[in-house]
Amino acid sequence: MKFKREDYIAFLETEYDTQMKEYGRLIATKATVLKERGEVFVGKFVGFRGDFSIFKVRISDNMPRKNSFWTASCFIGEMASYKNWGDCAWADLREQYQCDYSDAHCVWISKSEDPAFCLVGVKNITVDFANLLESQNPIIAFGPNDPPLKYLLNLKDIVQNSECKATKEILDYFSVEESTWNPQKVAATEDLNIHILRSLESHNTVAIQGPPGTGKTYRMGRLVAQLLSERKSVLVTALTNEALKVVASKEDLKPYLESGKVSKTSLTIDERHELPKLVANEGNVCNATPGHLSLATFYISSGWAKDMLETTPFDYVIVDEASQALLPMIAASKKLGSKVVWIGDQKQLAPIVKTNEDKINTCGWSPIVKGFDTLCNNIPMPTFMLSDTFRLTKRGAEFTGVFYNNELNSVAGVDEIQTSLPVLNRLGGPSLVDLELKIGDKKPVNALNVAFDLTERILKESPEAKIAILSKFKETVKELQKTFITKLYSEEIPDNLKIETVDRIQGLTVDYTIFLIPNASVIYSLDSELFNVATSRASRCTIIVADRMILKNFMSDEVRRFLLKINENKVAALNPSMTQTITSGELKVTVLGKINLPEKHLKEIVADKENIFIIDTNVFVKCPTIISKIGKYKVVIPTTVLEELDRLKLKQSIDKKALNDAVKNINKAFLNNYSSMEEGDSSLLPNGFDAQKADCLILSVALRYKTEDKNPILLTSDNLLQSKALGLGITTISLQDFLSERR
Repeated sequence: MKFKREDYIAFLETEYDTQMKEYGRLIATKATVLKERGEVFVGKFVGFRGDFSIFKVRISDNMPRKNSFWTASCFIGEMASYKNWGDCAWADLREQYQCDYSDAHCVWISKSEDPAFCLVGVKNITVDFANLLESQNPIIAFGPNDPPLKYLLNLKDIVQNSECKATKEILDYFSVEESTWNPQKVAATEDLNIHILRSLESHNTVAIQGPPGTGKTYRMGRLVAQLLSERKSVLVTALTNEALKVVASKEDLKPYLESGKVSKTSLTIDERHELPKLVANEGNVCNATPGHLSLATFYISSGWAKDMLETTPFDYVIVDEASQALLPMIAASKKLGSKVVWIGDQKQLAPIVKTNEDKINTCGWSPIVKGFDTLCNNIPMPTFMLSDTFRLTKRGAEFTGVFYNNELNSVAGVDEIQTSLPVLNRLGGPSLVDLELKIGDKKPVNALNVAFDLTERILKESPEAKIAILSKFKETVKELQKTFITKLYSEEIPDNLKIETVDRIQGLTVDYTIFLIPNASVIYSLDSELFNVATSRASRCTIIVADRMILKNFMSDEVRRFLLKINENKVAALNPSMTQTITSGELKVTVLGKINLPEKHLKEIVADKENIFIIDTNVFVKCPTIISKIGKYKVVIPTTVLEELDRLKLKQSIDKKALNDAVKNINKAFLNNYSSMEEGDSSLLPNGFDAQKADCLILSVALRYKTEDKNPILLTSDNLLQSKALGLGITTISLQDFLSERR
């Protein structure tokens, strides 16, 4: 089997400890410091507006993000004013001076009559806290929300039970060399219910991939309605309450909603206001009933699964947005239903975890995190892919189809976008606005202004258009919200604008998207799943705002092809086993085959091991074509090397041509898979090594391969770095010696 139960427990305990430590460090920090960092803000209660509690917040402070979640605390006496907090930690303030508190959801931000302040609209306030607000009109402090630790503990209990037959197939799976994923394509005109129910006659599980805009939730609503009509008990479980609310609002379920046959756990006043007939599941109990639909988040349903011993309560369990489920949660769903349907998209975002990515990679836990992807690629079962998108234009589907083996078809019925704006493509899909962005700046003023100007121009042409302005980073989104609040003529950000981080909008559909990629930690913005989500929200056009040198960064082949396709760059790919003819004007070249020329043997090469060259920054500066000289061996470029090359651009004394040539050659190597980029892992360094130094991070990359019994060869002209490498038992060679041996 791929994982022992101890492996699952180790991951879940690590994630639990990481969340606890992060939260513990946060609340142990001085409250005034958190306020300066924007992790605490204060607001004066000014009244209610419908379901909203309204607070007045100073603009010069770090304003909250729209659609962010907080704990609202009312402090007694003089501690109501942040000026009296002194050196108190946030935890101490809450323990010693808090008289009441409530969860709080920041829903909107608008201007106030006083230009020095803004108004913040908050929902999810408890009734008791609302009464306190109304009676006292206090100043309220909003701080960090409590992490969902109970979910992890539930999953830990589930994986510890190695005798449970329902979870064995998932948790004790054997990794296969070739993926089992070969889904049957289902067109928009086909009845998915027939395929699913026919498959479930002979199998207990089905997996469905729904790429962007293919109507996953609509199809799910139809499936649930048919099952309820047959008096089956059904559970739909998802990561978020929002996803469950969307399911409950589907037209096919309206008769069952009206007749009180749809219930939801943790029902809020806001949800009851939007769906008056939605029944509250009092006590969040497992309430499987024939002909009824239960809606519960992973947080709640994992607890039900933990408590189930022999019985399986529901006839059918449908896991919505299954790509957001950890593998133990995928397994947990089998304890709850006789038949299980997983609906998701493994090409979109996996669950957000706090454990360091290096730790996950080192321990091999990625398949546990990407549960739905692991399920689809390793466990045989009937599988389907919805291949027609109602959202994207033909051109848009061609771009997003890069992530789906070019098997995505548009049935949107829109051939052309009516626009006079040159930045938008009339055929829909993406366009790129490239700027000179400051390295390391997550709040680039020129990009923020461009995002606002583009939004303003689109709204001038289409006032009712829905626009999402997205970024990977919270810091960028906060600054975007601040920019829009101060520049808009209206008092608040209108409902047709959504400014949010990408990980908060999966499932969103808008008319236009502006995706801002700051020139900082770019590798995270270009993550394949995140990039796919960000660029597939818009039914009309997506505008990517990024640095003009974005292609120099490491990225997946799909993301690179997407960006190259925007500029209509063509890459000729040769198949070495076939004769090919390439023509350009009157020039014609026929490729008959290839000849392997013998290379001079390097003494650093070990015959019975995989040899991997790790290249230092100074080598690229002195020899921009170094990758092509290495030949058949694997080349790895540490991320810190690319960052150093970036910084070298600012030096006047540097040979700019050599630097540009080096970057171009790195790009070409990445594009053709001749080399790859890897981040350092400071945990591999011995005591005494400075984990912040570039040299040490480069060494840690070599150490990783050495621990895997491979032969890393550090290519550097830095004598001190060579000495450190030799001291760690790492093979090293200078550029001068390398070139001499190659002659």
